[in-house]
Amino acid sequence: MKKSTRWISLFLALCLTLPALTSCKKAETDADAAAAPGTTAAAETVPAGEDAGPADTRTPHAVPQADFDGEEFRSYHGLGYARFYFADDYTGDAMNDAVWDRTMMVEEHLNVKLTRDREDDYNIQTATIKQLVQAGDDAYQQVLLHCIMGVAELSSGGYLYNLDTLPCVDFSQPWWNQTQMDVLRLGNNTYYGVSDFMIPTPYVIFFNKDMVAEHGMESPYQLVYDGKWTMDAMTGMIETAVRDMDGDGEFTGSDVWGIYTDEFSKYVSFMSSAGQFISSRDENNRIVLALNTERTQTIVEKLYQMTSMTGGAYTEQYMGAETKPVFGEGKTLFFLDALSNAVKLREVEVDIGILPYPKFDEAQEAYISQDWGGLMGVPSVMQNDVMVGSVLELLAYFSEETTLPAFYDITLDGKVARDEDSVAMMDIVFDSIAYEIGGNYFGFSEGFAFLFYTLGLLVIQDKSTNFASYYKTHEKQALQVIDKFYTDLDYTESQ
Repeated sequence: MKKSTRWISLFLALCLTLPALTSCKKAETDADAAAAPGTTAAAETVPAGEDAGPADTRTPHAVPQADFDGEEFRSYHGLGYARFYFADDYTGDAMNDAVWDRTMMVEEHLNVKLTRDREDDYNIQTATIKQLVQAGDDAYQQVLLHCIMGVAELSSGGYLYNLDTLPCVDFSQPWWNQTQMDVLRLGNNTYYGVSDFMIPTPYVIFFNKDMVAEHGMESPYQLVYDGKWTMDAMTGMIETAVRDMDGDGEFTGSDVWGIYTDEFSKYVSFMSSAGQFISSRDENNRIVLALNTERTQTIVEKLYQMTSMTGGAYTEQYMGAETKPVFGEGKTLFFLDALSNAVKLREVEVDIGILPYPKFDEAQEAYISQDWGGLMGVPSVMQNDVMVGSVLELLAYFSEETTLPAFYDITLDGKVARDEDSVAMMDIVFDSIAYEIGGNYFGFSEGFAFLFYTLGLLVIQDKSTNFASYYKTHEKQALQVIDKFYTDLDYTESQ
């Protein structure tokens, strides 16, 4: 479903007519359900001659109105959730006010109070969650985690609740991403939830529209539409764009580069976008290494060709900030960054477009956008499962009409043009979200991390294409990381 078309009236928050909740069974669908929250009134109830307004065609949520007597639902979140998840009141900022609307809708429907605590150090957050669970302290009903840090140890150590057993949630509904939850699933349990509440944070490619026009290049938007936006196509555009502007034979910040990015993790998404993942599942549904393929070797070679040419790529992490080219001043064709950082480009001097990362080749069926956003879990010592399940379901459901449209608006504001192509590219990115399960669980584990960051470390840092030797060096330690994880998980799930 395209997020950009999800505009639903906020009056739904006032339609709270069901009796108080004592348990949370799925509501039956019949003619009497027309008055339930989230449903559309029957046509015959609209007076003749009056416009009924746009119809809400979504499946209604099945969470009855409840009175939890102001019980607190407290979230514990890290730095990455500071912008798009919480609000204290209306401020006039579109995203803040959309978040506040969602908060009010949930609180009024359930008579709960949504609160939160923030911890910018994810190491401290992980340690705190473990300490609270070990003490049996139900201090938090939702934890919003880093995409890698703590993900493995909290799940394998028994610190998170099995979301499959939560009442009041319906993972079959479109406001939950069941496909990606299955990707993240471990053993017999689902520890991490992926819903419309969790705004994806994929890396994307911003491009300089002015430079494309100046050089008479084919529109990259059209390449995307035609299924021809590939690594080779991107390399060809870079070859056309790079310029030694002062003719001194040295490429510095005053020259025109193909790519600029701040650090090497931005290159990891070229692997998944090309249809190659670090890990997969075996016949027992366990995570196994899947990187040692001919496709990986070819991806390594393609990225090397793209970035090793003179002026091909400027990676600030390795090359320093003093002479870096500035994308907003027309010094690079492409800029690799998180989609959410589009708001930082509002005042730049050039016209900007958005693209997904490229496919491996034209034969690849679809674009793939790796999500670098965090993961949502519930501490295993949570006490009120009905309240928690109800809140999680409504946060997911109401996000479609509040925060997601607002996110589109602020992302496409300013120099990131609000045109049909920009909206279409965001739709493609959002509809192609995928998780790199090995990266999520083991991306910071020594040994496995080297494989996860192969493109950044081997190609960009070492300027090498010798993947076979690189893989052989790190495979054993990566396998040990996986084995230890499953030993811990098996012990936890057997208790």
